[in-house]
Amino acid sequence: MNTAKVELTDYQGLKDLKPILGSPGPCLSAYMTLAATAPNQNGKTNALEWRELVRSLEAKQNGQNAAGRELIESIGSWETLLKDQPPQGKAIAVFRSPEVFQICWLQRPVTNRVVFGPHFYIRPLLSELTRGKQFYILALSQKDVRLLRCTLRSAEEVALPAGTVTSFDAYMHGAKPDHVRVNVTSAGASGGHTKGATGTTDTEREDKPEYLAHFFRQLDRGVNELLRNNGDSAPVVLAGVERELAQYKTINTYPRLVEESVQGAPNSLKSGEMHARAIEALGRDYDRKVDTILAEYDHKVGGGASNKLKDVVTAAHDGRVLSLLVSDSLEHTGAFDERTHSAHGRPNGNSDEEDLVNDAAVQTILHAGQVYCVPNKKMPNGAPAAAVFRY
Repeated sequence: MNTAKVELTDYQGLKDLKPILGSPGPCLSAYMTLAATAPNQNGKTNALEWRELVRSLEAKQNGQNAAGRELIESIGSWETLLKDQPPQGKAIAVFRSPEVFQICWLQRPVTNRVVFGPHFYIRPLLSELTRGKQFYILALSQKDVRLLRCTLRSAEEVALPAGTVTSFDAYMHGAKPDHVRVNVTSAGASGGHTKGATGTTDTEREDKPEYLAHFFRQLDRGVNELLRNNGDSAPVVLAGVERELAQYKTINTYPRLVEESVQGAPNSLKSGEMHARAIEALGRDYDRKVDTILAEYDHKVGGGASNKLKDVVTAAHDGRVLSLLVSDSLEHTGAFDERTHSAHGRPNGNSDEEDLVNDAAVQTILHAGQVYCVPNKKMPNGAPAAAVFRY
């Protein structure tokens, strides 16, 4: 008897899927967009929709063994899945195997679907998780630097480590580095009637870029201490005026600083505007990465890259895929034969066959490769998948 209990999981990125992708099958994956009805009717409508979805799976899996039937039965009740918790997204995903029983909420609608296979079906997750669901905004302001932890729907300020100065004026009064102060002795009038006077050769305005650089360095140390030392690898988006953004980028040591930024003084942006523009910056950064991989693909195709699905799937199982580009719409059914170590398939297979693009994505994640979900119009020759190989 299977004893796995339902677990609510909030996947932030593809690496969070890795623990369940190695789960032995059979693996059941179910997706459903929630009903957009009046709040007091949502629960009943969603329960009915879910029941029909599970019934459609039961009809297709009449030949399933006892273990498979038990998995189907375990997800049959909408109320059991939610345990009186209100929905927290626009769609739900349920993953069930002999060792796994997880649900997660998605922020984008999906096509209602249930899939039985040797691996979990993760294609509907890729559009969200390839871009990441959590990020930070570092709002650069000489008056008050802020760090905000964000999701696609929320933003909350988090405190930097003790000792990190967030005001430039406070830094100048309490932590101005001594070695940038240049003192000179001005000679008095001849005859010795006056003594030398101590002053500075540079004005505060001339010294300010160097002072600001020291201010930013201690901010960078604070960001790294908070994020890297806590095992957080979420991307950081900068917000600020152009000159300060450029200077901070030359000082930054955090590995996942996003190249794209939010331009403009953070304190002058309206409520929610900085968050929305940071999401747009992340989107531009993602598109730039995809274009870089496409350029690398074009350079290596024929040897170090391919869009032939059978070659891509085999390479993914071998751990040779460095970067996998996946169409946001096309599928290609088939199967990977462990005995012959080869893939076979056709665009329109039967319900017993697996989506080979999904298989390639699963294996790429398990072998620490990178997966990118790409609009089909940008895919090389309109292929469902393309890969750049490690070797």
